[in-house]
Amino acid sequence: MTSNIDSASVESPDCTSVQGSDQRCTSIELKRCCEEGLTFRPVASLSPTEFDALERLAFEHGQAPDSYLAVESHRDCYLAPDHSAAISVVVSGRNVHIFGGILAPPEARRQLIIQLLELAKQSKHIINCYAIGEQDRTLFEDAGWEVTKFGEETSLKLESLAWSGKQYEWVRRQQNYCQRMGLTCREVSHQTMDRELWRELADELFEIQRDDLKNRIYAREMNFLVGKLQPEKLGRRRLFIAENQETRRIEAFVIANPMRGGQGWGFEMYRKRQDAPRGSVPFLMKWVMDALRTERVEEASLCMLLWKDTHRFKGKRTSPLARWGLLLAYHIGDVFYNTKGITHFKTRFRPELSNCYVCVTPRITVLSCLNFFHTVGAFSFSLKNIVFKSWQYVVQRKR
Repeated sequence: MTSNIDSASVESPDCTSVQGSDQRCTSIELKRCCEEGLTFRPVASLSPTEFDALERLAFEHGQAPDSYLAVESHRDCYLAPDHSAAISVVVSGRNVHIFGGILAPPEARRQLIIQLLELAKQSKHIINCYAIGEQDRTLFEDAGWEVTKFGEETSLKLESLAWSGKQYEWVRRQQNYCQRMGLTCREVSHQTMDRELWRELADELFEIQRDDLKNRIYAREMNFLVGKLQPEKLGRRRLFIAENQETRRIEAFVIANPMRGGQGWGFEMYRKRQDAPRGSVPFLMKWVMDALRTERVEEASLCMLLWKDTHRFKGKRTSPLARWGLLLAYHIGDVFYNTKGITHFKTRFRPELSNCYVCVTPRITVLSCLNFFHTVGAFSFSLKNIVFKSWQYVVQRKR
């Protein structure tokens, strides 16, 4: 079984870095590890037929809100020769990171899990597979992988969602306030919009994103865990905006990713202006969920609550290092990434919570954990914003 990396990037035995979020590290040992089998390639190098197959697998068999991000052109992927399975891959040093789970029908997932296990044994690499749900957990456990809770997935069942009762009072309040402030919502499709108008709208979306991120400790979007804002390459993703009815200024936007053939949609990216009316994002999210319900969509996801309650799960082969390390990261990360604040925001929609796992072979190490944080850009700090956030935290603690 051979694992190949794009031939243009394996001329040197050293890792090759690409600037910005397109950073990739490839390893010559991984290329030479086996005799036939897995081939990792840049998505941008796929033929039109191959890309269509990857996109179809991501749309039909993606189980997580970030599964459809496998189609982004700056990523690498594995696509089975018969187009029956695919994964989104990042090779960094001696680590292989697989984001968005396995894109394949259930009968093909087990075989790919075994192939990845053999790849790890022969190449001596650590393979990390993220966004694994309850339905696939036993497949990894039975194959001998370490399975550790990584967070909790959020799901709202739309058919029974009526927004009534005290539990949804906060959501209704945001809606009422934003309507009084003159906000309206709509879906925008590049397929029906004039090209020049679409370009102007895209520029406004980038402006909103810069405004939303400028005071965070990472003043740009993170890598691989979240998607890139690429309005010209949305594919089957859907764009929704909240705008001022009088000025037509966009105040917030949501990009929703398809799951399970469009039966579910994940609110994977949401941004707002800093001076947008209070509650613009939850107001828009509620509107989108109501619109999806009229289409008979089954589920909406607010995406995973990262690192939440990781210590509460202990399976057949759970990593104690990751189990308690992620709990520590959840509390320490609150200072920098507002993990508890994000959890509080999403749970105000009263979603159903289910465990989400990271599956690793042969095992998680301290270095592989650090490699993950480096790969997703968690160390790309803004020093100015860190000082400001730390000071805010100290002041709040004193109060």
